Amino acid sequence: MDLGGTRTKAVALEQGRLVSCVCLPTTDPISSLAGALGKLLYATKASLSDVAGLAVTGGGVRQAEEVFGIKPTRVDEIRSIGLGGVFLSGKKRALVASIGTGTALVRVEDSGARVEHVGGTGVGGGTIRGLGYYMLRRQSFESLRRLASRGSPLKVNVTVGDIAGGPVGIIPPEETASNFGKISEDALEEDVAAGIFRMVGEVVGTVAYFAAKAYGLERDIVVVGSPAAEPPLKSAILHTIRLFGGEATVPEHAEYAPAIGAAKHIAEATS
Repeated sequence: MDLGGTRTKAVALEQGRLVSCVCLPTTDPISSLAGALGKLLYATKASLSDVAGLAVTGGGVRQAEEVFGIKPTRVDEIRSIGLGGVFLSGKKRALVASIGTGTALVRVEDSGARVEHVGGTGVGGGTIRGLGYYMLRRQSFESLRRLASRGSPLKVNVTVGDIAGGPVGIIPPEETASNFGKISEDALEEDVAAGIFRMVGEVVGTVAYFAAKAYGLERDIVVVGSPAAEPPLKSAILHTIRLFGGEATVPEHAEYAPAIGAAKHIAEATS
């Protein structure tokens, strides 16, 4: 289980296979853990006696206590991110970029034998929510995504072509030279929303690519976390990484990577 500040994400693994995923709002840690476990048991038609172990990770891990007589194993969030990223991508080595409120960058080698936190950025899902509220008085991803789908970042960003009249180095003329560099009082909400997603995606993609390149992993970048699945953010991240010559993937169930990694950790520890 990944006990986050606003949502608790939980998964069930059986013999190394992902068999169920559930997500519910985080209330207090114990209620959230109990609720998530109950939903998993119902979804898999299992009973408490079938639970071989309970792993907990995420921001609320320190408050995790025994639930239904099962004592949880607390798993380091960085290790959970790394193991979950390689599990979902099927890679043996990768640079995993985990987008939450900010973005963490985790290097994984030898299928998780080595997991290392290499850095990150404060730019992430929290940035989208914060700027969305300040600039548009909207904060939900759903609302901002709908707006962004109808807008264009080119209406608020200065492009390389705007400045140079053509490409500069490896950067084509249509790429961003300055985020929000030509925003005006007449900018439409849709274009501002599109510009926010584009800016966050470009920052995350750039930081992830150069971190990966430092370890020879620029073709093995895995992007996980709930915001990563949002189409305007996902496309901006993948586009930016490709622009520099890298390769990245946002795997299915990307939002459950830390929960999956925590489960993998205790499964491997007891095997």
